[in-house]
Amino acid sequence: MISLLALVVGCGEAPDRTIEGVKDASQKPPTQPALAEGSATKAAPPLSDQQLAEGSGSETDGHPPVTEEQKKIQREIIVPKNVEGKWKAVKILVRDKTDEELNALKTVTLGSSFQLGDSGITVAAAEFFPNFVMDQAAVTSMGNELANPAIHLVITSKDGQELYNGWTFAKYPGLYAFEHERYSLQLMDFIPTPTT
Repeated sequence: MISLLALVVGCGEAPDRTIEGVKDASQKPPTQPALAEGSATKAAPPLSDQQLAEGSGSETDGHPPVTEEQKKIQREIIVPKNVEGKWKAVKILVRDKTDEELNALKTVTLGSSFQLGDSGITVAAAEFFPNFVMDQAAVTSMGNELANPAIHLVITSKDGQELYNGWTFAKYPGLYAFEHERYSLQLMDFIPTPTT
C-alpha cells in the first residue's frame, strides 16, 4: 500500500518521460501575428497613417509619431433634422479617482458647461447623437433611436487651453475617452426635450 501511495503522490522529481497529448507548460508557445478582430485565422491588416493618428491622444511607448497635419483631422458635425431639438440634456458620471465619495452624477443641458470640482477645468456639452456614426468626412446620427449614444465634449483648463475635444460614448466609455490624472467622465443617461 505504501508503494502505491508513493507512485500516486510522486517523489517530487520531474519525470523522465513525456505524456502523449500533454504540453510542457514551461515552454513558451511560438509568437504569432496579431489576428483580425473576430478571426482566428486571418492576420490583422496594417493600420493606415490616419488610423494611427486617430488614437486616444495619450503618449504611449512604441506608438508612431503623429504629424501636425494628422492632428488637424476635423470632421464636419451634421445634426440631422430628425435629431435636431429632440434632446435637452445628458447625465454624466464624474469619477474622482482620488476619492470615490466625491463621484457625482451631473445633469448637463446641451450647450451648457460645468466645472470639474476645484480643478478649474470646464466641461462643455455640445451635440448629442442618439445613434452616432462617423465616416471620413463627417460625424452625424443615423436616426433618433438610442443605438449608439454619444455626447460631444469640449474640455478646457482654467487658462482656456483646450484639453479635450471629442466624443464620449455611453456603450463604450473607454473609447477615445478624456484622459486625466484625477477625473474620468462617463455618459450615463439622456433626457429628451419635452413635447407640448
